[in-house]
Amino acid sequence: MISRFMQSRMAPSPIREAYERAERLKTEYGASEVFDFSIGNPTAPCPQGVAQALSATLESSGPAIHGYMQDCGYLEVRQAVADSLNRRFGSSFGPEHIVMTAGAACALNVLMRAVIDPGDELVVFAPYYAAYRTFADNWGIKLVTVPYDERTMFPNLDAFEAALTPATRMVLVNTPHNPTGLVYPDDVAEGIVDVLKRRKQETGQDILLVSDEPYRELAFDGTKAPWWPALYENTVVVYSWSKSASIAGERIGYAALPPTMEGVDELCHCIRRGIGELGFVNASATAQRMAMACVDQTVDVSYYDVNRKALYEGLLDCGFSPIKGNGAFYLLLPAPDGDEERFLENLAAHRIVAVGGSAFECPGYVRLSYCISNTAIKASLPRFAEVARLYFG
Repeated sequence: MISRFMQSRMAPSPIREAYERAERLKTEYGASEVFDFSIGNPTAPCPQGVAQALSATLESSGPAIHGYMQDCGYLEVRQAVADSLNRRFGSSFGPEHIVMTAGAACALNVLMRAVIDPGDELVVFAPYYAAYRTFADNWGIKLVTVPYDERTMFPNLDAFEAALTPATRMVLVNTPHNPTGLVYPDDVAEGIVDVLKRRKQETGQDILLVSDEPYRELAFDGTKAPWWPALYENTVVVYSWSKSASIAGERIGYAALPPTMEGVDELCHCIRRGIGELGFVNASATAQRMAMACVDQTVDVSYYDVNRKALYEGLLDCGFSPIKGNGAFYLLLPAPDGDEERFLENLAAHRIVAVGGSAFECPGYVRLSYCISNTAIKASLPRFAEVARLYFG
C-alpha cells in the first residue's frame, strides 16, 4: 500500500527524533527536569501587530474575508512587502514580483520544482538545514554539498568553485545560519558571488542563487545579514515570518524576485503555477493579514541575545568550547572527544536533549537551540557541568 519512496522515509528526522526523546523524558521525569534544546520553535512574544490583525480578522463579517484570492496572495499584502523591502534595502520590488507562500518551505519546494529537472544539481553549503536534502529528494534532484572551512565553519570557496558543473541549476544559501548561528561576513558573501559571476563569464552558465532567510532579523552584536540581490542579480529571496514574528505554526512567507533578473516574469509565473499544482493553493488569508500588520515589526531580538550569552558563557565556564554564533538562535558545540553519539547519550543521561551535527553534515558536533526560557537555560548549566566532568575531570 505504501510507495517505495515513502517507505524509504518512514524513519523520523534526527531533529524530530530528538524532540520525541525530550517528550518521553518529560513524561518520565516532569517537564521542569528536562532541558530540551532540540527544536527551533520560537518562544519570544509576537509583535503587537500580529494579535491586532488576528482580532480584526475574527471580528470582520466581510463575505470574502476567508475566501480564495490570487494564487500569489493579496495585492495589498504583496505591496506592503515590496514597500518594506524597498525602504530597507534600496531595492525596486513591485507587488507583481512578490509571491506569498505557505512559509519558506513551500517557496523552496516550488522553486526547486520550477528550476531544477530530475537529475540536475542543487548546491548547498555544509553544515545545512537537514530539510534541504528532503526537499531535493522530493523532485529527484542531486544535492551537492560544499564542505566548510574547519577553522571558521564558513564555506570553503575553492571547494565551492570545484563543485559547480554544467548540471548545477541552483545554489542555496542561509544566513543567519542554521545550525551554526553564524552570519556570513561580507567577504564570504562576496566570495560566493564572485565564484558565480566568474562561472557565468567563463561558461555562460547563469546559476540561480536562492537565499533562505527565516532568521534575517535575528542578528546580534551589530551584525547584519548580507542582502544578496545587491550582490548578484540572479537571486531569489525566500522569507518566512516564522522566527522574526514567532508565528511558525501559521505558515506564512514569500518569494521575492528582483525585477531586473533575467526571465523574472516567467519564473514568477512558474512559482504561482507551482503553488496550485503542488496543492498549496494559496497562502493562508488570515496569516497574510497578520504578516502585513507586522511587515516592519519583529520580536524583541534581545530575548534571544540574553539566552545566547547565558548559554555560551555557561558552557565556557564548564570547560566546553562552543562556537559563538551571532545570529538565529542556535549554538554549535563540539563533542569533547569527537564522539557525537556518545556525547548525545551523556547529555540525555543528564536530561539534556540536543541534535547531533551529523543531521546537518557536521559530524562531531551537537546543535543547541536556545529558544527556551532564560530560566531553563540557567537551570541547565549545572547539568552541563556534570557532563563536562565526565570528559575533563
